[in-house]
Amino acid sequence: MKIIRGIFIPVGILLALALALATLSPFFSPGEFWPLAFFGLSFPFIALANILVLLFWLIQKSRWSFVSLGGFLLSIWNIPAFIQINQVEIPENNKANLLNVVTFNTHYMGAYDYSGGDSSFFFNMLDTLAPDVICLQEFANLGGNYEKPMFKKFFAQYHNYSNVNADALSNTFPTGYGVCIFSRYPIVNKGFLELENQNSNLTVFADILFAGDTIRIVNTHLKSIVFDKDDYRTIQELKDGDETTDTYKIRKIIAKLKYAFQYRAKQANKIRERLLDSPYKVVLCGDFNDSPTSYSYHTIRGDMKDSFKESGKGMSRTYIGKMPSFRIDYILHDPSWNSYHYRTNTLNFSDHKMVSCTIAIP
Repeated sequence: MKIIRGIFIPVGILLALALALATLSPFFSPGEFWPLAFFGLSFPFIALANILVLLFWLIQKSRWSFVSLGGFLLSIWNIPAFIQINQVEIPENNKANLLNVVTFNTHYMGAYDYSGGDSSFFFNMLDTLAPDVICLQEFANLGGNYEKPMFKKFFAQYHNYSNVNADALSNTFPTGYGVCIFSRYPIVNKGFLELENQNSNLTVFADILFAGDTIRIVNTHLKSIVFDKDDYRTIQELKDGDETTDTYKIRKIIAKLKYAFQYRAKQANKIRERLLDSPYKVVLCGDFNDSPTSYSYHTIRGDMKDSFKESGKGMSRTYIGKMPSFRIDYILHDPSWNSYHYRTNTLNFSDHKMVSCTIAIP
């Protein structure tokens, strides 16, 4: 037991320190000090390890429990962004106007790694959710035999919806319906909110007329990491504990993460600047490619409400690809509104879950 305690003491101290750094990461731009972003990304794993060490010290009735407890208390405000207990449904006496919102990174409707199965579930879910606003990312028809019918059916089903897509806003870039908004309600204005990246990772907005008022809908897709097959193989090797993994490959992954952290910080700063200038209240959807303990999430959210924190349940994760699972897809909205019925649904053609909620607007 003495040896075990001797191991747990430095481990507990390091975990508490790592939690402190993870807690600080949302407040410091990766452009100024990028190492903190890695602690923020690792927060769920660090927090879980710290809790296990805390339980060990509590069982041992050791004063070292105060170190782990301090780390836990310091970071506890982050936990609701990852875990929610009570799902909030729409109250029966609700008198507010209800806006059903869906956001989804479609992963090009399965153009790259469709795993088979009946795609009709996607359209059945949309029928069930009855969305008033649909924000899509990676929604470009690449012309494959599988996704072409999907696009045809989608546009047939929502032909009456007004829409904004990045192609229509520019004659030169980007290509495809990469980032777009579909609205049941009339769109009176539209444009780019942020255009740091003139390819697929950008931000568009649409001002819609809803319940006698104008609301700004924002759809963003922040900078992707752009891992290749070799990177994913390295990640799998690390998961498997392969000690022969080439250090160059690990450094390559770290470099790509660093670049993406810093790029997203620039995008987040621009989005926050434009949100502060918005003449209307905002619903913001999108794929942030970043966790709730990131600078980009913290900066963009500002004082807006997070629909998962408002009405989610369980441990949310929206990315289900080859990297560790995180919540990186969000629906945020004006703090004066309430959101209900947060849901995620797994589709068989995307590495993201479809996210939905209902926003009550007085």
